[in-house]
Amino acid sequence: MIELVPAENDDAAFLSLAQRIVNGAIEALQMHEVYLVHINNWFDYKWLGWWSWGDHRELKELCVPPFNPNRVRSQKHFLWDANSLRWTLTGQGKLLHLRQPGRRSSCAQMIDRISKSAAFVWYSGNTVANPAGSVMLYLSGAEGYAWYASFMREKRWKVNDEFRITRRELVSFEEGGRQLELAQA
Repeated sequence: MIELVPAENDDAAFLSLAQRIVNGAIEALQMHEVYLVHINNWFDYKWLGWWSWGDHRELKELCVPPFNPNRVRSQKHFLWDANSLRWTLTGQGKLLHLRQPGRRSSCAQMIDRISKSAAFVWYSGNTVANPAGSVMLYLSGAEGYAWYASFMREKRWKVNDEFRITRRELVSFEEGGRQLELAQA
């Protein structure tokens, strides 16, 4: 399991939900490389496909969304170790969020150039103070596979909105992640 480690002002219940969804998705999609990026504060669906070619319904070539590096709390790179059947943290991997003068789309990093077959996951922090959270996932080498989900905290965290994924898929990923947690317990 890839653990979403809480930082200051991160709600443990949100991280638990996001962790189950992320791990369930990675397992279902059979990914063996993951970039995990913790963003300071909630981000909305407009980041999905930013600087990528196509539109929200029909993304073709995915680029790293241009989050300001000041918003990146952490970036981690994981590889699946088939011998130990565990994820191995290898550091931060290739730096995804760079300072770019002018922030023009011509400076965009295409994810297929970073890795031929990886999951790129962004999730929001500061969920103690902010009752909203978000998770976004891109796949390299999968011609535009990307989705975004937002969450709201009322009594408990629940899906608020989703783009390019259904609630049914999110529930399926969450259940897959729950099964992985039980298998490791």
